[in-house]
Amino acid sequence: MDNLKKRPIKIQLMAMFVLFLLVIVLVMFVTYTQSKKMIYEKNQEYSIALLDKITQYIQSQVDSIDSVLMNTGINTDIHHYLKTTDMLDKIDFFQRVDSQVTRVIQLQNGVAAMTIIGENGNNLNLMLDSNKKQLVLDTIAEIKETSDSHLKPYYFGYREIIDGRVAKQYFSVGTTISNIFPVYTLGHLVVILDLQTLFPKFNTMLENSFGDFYILDRNGTVCSSNVASMVGHELDVASFSDHEKGKYIVQSTDLQEMEGKIVHIYSKDDLFRGLEQTKKVYLWILALFIPFMCLLIWLISRNILGPIRTFMRFIQVHQIKNIYHEQRRLQLFGYHEIMVMADKFNEMLNEIDRLTNEVVDSRTRIIALGLMKKQAELAYLKQQVNPHFLYNTLESLKGMAGETGAQEIRQMLGALGRMLRYSIKGQEEVTLRQELEIAKAYLSLQQFRFDDRFNVRIAFPEELLQARIIKMILQPILENAITHGLECRMVKGNLLLSGQLSQEGDIEIRIQDDGSGMSADMLDTIRMQLASGDEFLELIKDSEHLGVMNVHNRLLTAYGEPYGLSIESVEGVGTEVILRLPNREG
Repeated sequence: MDNLKKRPIKIQLMAMFVLFLLVIVLVMFVTYTQSKKMIYEKNQEYSIALLDKITQYIQSQVDSIDSVLMNTGINTDIHHYLKTTDMLDKIDFFQRVDSQVTRVIQLQNGVAAMTIIGENGNNLNLMLDSNKKQLVLDTIAEIKETSDSHLKPYYFGYREIIDGRVAKQYFSVGTTISNIFPVYTLGHLVVILDLQTLFPKFNTMLENSFGDFYILDRNGTVCSSNVASMVGHELDVASFSDHEKGKYIVQSTDLQEMEGKIVHIYSKDDLFRGLEQTKKVYLWILALFIPFMCLLIWLISRNILGPIRTFMRFIQVHQIKNIYHEQRRLQLFGYHEIMVMADKFNEMLNEIDRLTNEVVDSRTRIIALGLMKKQAELAYLKQQVNPHFLYNTLESLKGMAGETGAQEIRQMLGALGRMLRYSIKGQEEVTLRQELEIAKAYLSLQQFRFDDRFNVRIAFPEELLQARIIKMILQPILENAITHGLECRMVKGNLLLSGQLSQEGDIEIRIQDDGSGMSADMLDTIRMQLASGDEFLELIKDSEHLGVMNVHNRLLTAYGEPYGLSIESVEGVGTEVILRLPNREG
């Protein structure tokens, strides 16, 4: 160090510049390599989770199709039809089987056709279209060649059929209809499905991901993909895996029921494209930094006197060393130039710390939101049941109640069935008229439950009933009004459900009750949760008002500001909830 002090100031500054430049280059290199590694690992995890999500979606569709095939395959009318040789019995059972098959096609979304071919020559819905007929025959031929075809449905695979000069894409599934005892083959059941029913819509599922996704059947043919041109063609996965220098990353998962697989292929260039931009920025920084530092060293060595330069050099070396190793700020007193340099340097460090903290906080929020989203999706998937089974069961109970004369129970089951069917069928958006019909069904159930302990009044102008809204936004609010407001009253209460247009032209829906209301502290808590934004999922984990929070965030997500939910309440007087949403038709 003593030898360095005796050297000319210019040499000392140059040595400092070289060392400082090496540190910056090293930091940039380490940052770049670590960022590249982290992006690769996180993308691997995200890709696996996304493949698992797609697999679960397809498995749920497969389970639904399997249930239809198995239930249809064990139907006694179908068995009698495939066994009988008497012409009169054959006509009678044909009508029953045709009715059963027609009902299944109507209730099961995506079933384009269903065909039954018996070993004794009794058939149903054997299509006149030669292409579809050939698809059915090919499916049955492969089923017969499979040793365990009588144990489970056989997913034949993808086939493109020209129907009325229009190419349509289908997926056929078949199963063997066997006599129970003794076991022998009665015939075969083949279902032709629309591809959109069996496989997810990638344009909505893959909004925040990149790369190409392919769903392959047992023959390696692409059945569904975000690359529309590849549907119907075979995918050579090996060509991507063996590509020169490993340019592509290939991940796949098997579909056991279909004997197919899901393949995710993406380019490393696309994965690290953002880092390449960062690399260019680093190079630009170095290109600008080096000439600037050379000029600065030249000016300092040329214009500052020897003693002052020696003093400043001593201060700079020791203070900068402390800054980098102990995160200290410069505390210098002396000439004006020294103090200005210290102040500016401290401001730069403060700005770097502020920007670094902002980046860390932003990344933390993004990761937390991503994790909460995945947790919500997993919780949603775990809570799924077979809604068609529940709906069919309710319809059966409704019929039994009608036969026994229990009309009130029959009406309750009918209302509950309408609510269930409404929740599982149709699009996410419905008309306000449809939403009100389900709200009325729910209120009728609650009035029956509480023995008319409250009056209900519904008031909506006719011109609002055709407006399009997201569905299931009234029932959670009505449930809160009854459970937390009217249920606790000792006398008969009142519930008002009304709607009107605001001065801005938006729809305002009001749910008012004269129940117990809520305290000011509870009202403030709920309003805080409504304004929580990104922290919504974290705040309501233990909240009693999940329905209110859910409706507000659905409105906010669907329509943006200033739409959503607001609430007013006075303890002992009642509560009013106001839903604000845009007035849209069509």
